[in-house]
Amino acid sequence: MKKSFSIIFAAIIGMLVFTNQSYANPSKSPPSLDSTDTLYVSTELVAIIDHSTNKADVVNVTTNKVVNLSNDTHTILDLNVMKNPQKIVLLKKSNGNAITKTVFTYAGEQISKTEIPLKGAADKIKWVAPTGKVNERIMVQFGDSFNLYQYPWKMPSVSFNAKINDTGYESVNVQGWDFVGYPYLAIKYQAQGIMSDDFFVRTINLFHHNEKMLKDFNTDIKLKFNGANLAVYTSYIYQPAPANAKRPVSDDSQNVFRLMNVATGSAVTSIKQAFKEEGNLSGWKTDFINNQVFVGDVLEQTWSLFSQEGAQIVKDQKWPENGKSKFLNYNLTTKTAYFLEYSAGEISVIANPIH
Repeated sequence: MKKSFSIIFAAIIGMLVFTNQSYANPSKSPPSLDSTDTLYVSTELVAIIDHSTNKADVVNVTTNKVVNLSNDTHTILDLNVMKNPQKIVLLKKSNGNAITKTVFTYAGEQISKTEIPLKGAADKIKWVAPTGKVNERIMVQFGDSFNLYQYPWKMPSVSFNAKINDTGYESVNVQGWDFVGYPYLAIKYQAQGIMSDDFFVRTINLFHHNEKMLKDFNTDIKLKFNGANLAVYTSYIYQPAPANAKRPVSDDSQNVFRLMNVATGSAVTSIKQAFKEEGNLSGWKTDFINNQVFVGDVLEQTWSLFSQEGAQIVKDQKWPENGKSKFLNYNLTTKTAYFLEYSAGEISVIANPIH
């Protein structure tokens, strides 16, 4: 009875307040590389969003100049970089649970600020730029429900129930997703069982209702759409675990990056690499930015870079700050890689020439 009451109480609270970090009050924690997202803006500019401090900045990697886009108490919901025209669109939680949309130039100068009267509980949202005769849209996730809204923002134009019932697991939950334009939605699930966590990806064509399921992942994954393809990439740090716990086998080739054709579910690109296991400081970290795939070896403190087509660009370079830095960009013309570190809590860019 107590368990049932707790579930009902939690559900009521969930309807009254926003329930994950996208809508929660900003933390007072110091900036952290693990809670930082980066977006490529241009050859010299990168957008940096640190969710632990609720800050968004545009950084010039060649001059280390930082222009702040937001550092107030209103929670950052989404940031989108438009190429044509060149704009940065920042969405934040506003008073009354509405959304504030602020548009900036690449230099960080404010162009406009408007309020979108989209109310209701949500775990996460993504803004989609207008195209042709289609107005701007916002995809809203709340638990297993996905709803796509457009002006006048009152009723969703498309809805999707992402719930999966699988008796082989104790629970299957939505853990992440990406959406950059109708009709494709990609969802990451975490399936929890005895002594194991499995991850898989479901892609849905919201127009035709066609679906693909990808289940052959042995570790946590991240998703990022790139045009008609979906990038799926992994990171893993080896830690002590029971002997029968499911985990990647060290020295086996790990599928660190795949570029998937969403329509067919087949891999356009696959990048594999083997990593040794040694204590708690081994494993790998993968990132995908500006069509470049960064793969860092945590034990060796080295990194390599690939194109999204799988061609190797840079091999086994020393990872700045002994691996305690985050890849931002690699300039093919100047052969310089740029990394982010937080020096005394402030953004600092490391320029790493490749010889």
